[in-house]
Amino acid sequence: MFRKLLIVFILITVVLATGCDNRYYDEHMQMEVKRLDSDLDNRWSTSGVVINRISPNGPADKAQLSTGELISYIIGEYTIQNAQEYAHAVKKAMKHDSNMLLYIKGKEPLRIATRKLGDKVGLQVEGNGTVRIKQITPGTPAANSDDIQIGDVIEKIVDERKIFSLNDYKKSVNEFAQTNTSITLRTTELIGVKIASVTALGNLGDARAVDALIDILQNNRELALRKAAARSLERLVALSELNPLFQKFQAEDVNQLPADMLDVRQRESAEILGLLLVDLKANTATLEAPFGIQFRHRSASLHQKVSAGRLVALAEKYIHLDTEPEQEIRRACLSMLGTLKPVSSIEPLVKVLRDQNEIPGIRFQAGLALSLIGEPAIDALIAAFNEADAAAKDIAASALGRIGGIQTRDFLINALETPGDPAIQLTLVDAIAKIGDEPSLSALERQRDRFQEGDSAIRIFLDEVFSSLATPAQ
Repeated sequence: MFRKLLIVFILITVVLATGCDNRYYDEHMQMEVKRLDSDLDNRWSTSGVVINRISPNGPADKAQLSTGELISYIIGEYTIQNAQEYAHAVKKAMKHDSNMLLYIKGKEPLRIATRKLGDKVGLQVEGNGTVRIKQITPGTPAANSDDIQIGDVIEKIVDERKIFSLNDYKKSVNEFAQTNTSITLRTTELIGVKIASVTALGNLGDARAVDALIDILQNNRELALRKAAARSLERLVALSELNPLFQKFQAEDVNQLPADMLDVRQRESAEILGLLLVDLKANTATLEAPFGIQFRHRSASLHQKVSAGRLVALAEKYIHLDTEPEQEIRRACLSMLGTLKPVSSIEPLVKVLRDQNEIPGIRFQAGLALSLIGEPAIDALIAAFNEADAAAKDIAASALGRIGGIQTRDFLINALETPGDPAIQLTLVDAIAKIGDEPSLSALERQRDRFQEGDSAIRIFLDEVFSSLATPAQ
């Protein structure tokens, strides 16, 4: 975002207001800026100062700047009216970082850069009002550009100054304020920068990110950052479960293996996460650059960190509506528990499943996590089916079907053969069909015989189930 402001000072000495070490009130812009928080300063290529306060009706307010924006560049524009102004502008622009933007009439802006401070740009100009290039010195940056020709009209020179610190901001504003200079502030929404940084922590798959993300989730006041931290932790947990796959690459010290020597489920997960490229025809599984290749060196330490137990306690805390009002965070924490499969989480997960004040999607996610924990969760799911409301019954039945096993099968068959809510009966049919063994199919056949053809939704659904079982998989 660019905000253009014209600051005119005539025959005065600029006095910059001083503030504390971390804040500075800019009298000219009539706004207060502050240094970046320590968690972002010079990390992920983030630098600049943050707008902390804007005085009403001042230049910053009129330019529609906003508090919380990050100022990363101050850009000064020198309009060229004569040779003296040209020389002054070049000297100022090249002083800080040895490059400038040259605007020639009728042409695209050209970036001119020298190898070191003090080197010549290589242009001599003449004219008053209209300034033209008179001479181009061979061997200079100007001579290396085919777009610069003798006779070209120079309109302006732009000095882009990257802001690394509060002192950089003070110095640049001071220098530009001493001349009749139009400046542009290049700003970004700081919260967006922080969210991108938090997301990057999850993408890197580095064990060192776990504690930082936990701290953000627990202690940060910005909801957007907490949500980003929860999503990043969810990704790190998912990545940690792929450690066995990546250790095969690490053991061979290669970035490509035969696809058929890898676990299919883990292989597919790694492919979905963008870490692995699979070619089944060629029977190859290749680690994607750069993250897949980097992660094979990190997977063991991440798996160890995630398995330490701190994340389980964290996720168990934030899955409850009375603790965490943001559903996206609750969902991410439920997903983590489903991936980690801790038996200790069965009770808190069932509490979410039974919570009638919770939204259906979150209750379903709790049931899914319980089904992933598997056999240890069967008794709790059966109790939820027998005791809870219709929504919990439906979710519990579906979860039991995903777990399978003799105990689960017999319970579901008994529930199906007991008259009840037709909607729950449909879920029971689907759950039993998922188990799919001979006793399950016999029970479904008995149910189909109870109903006349087309007589009920259950009969129609049962017909579809048996039709799908009779159709060979493509």
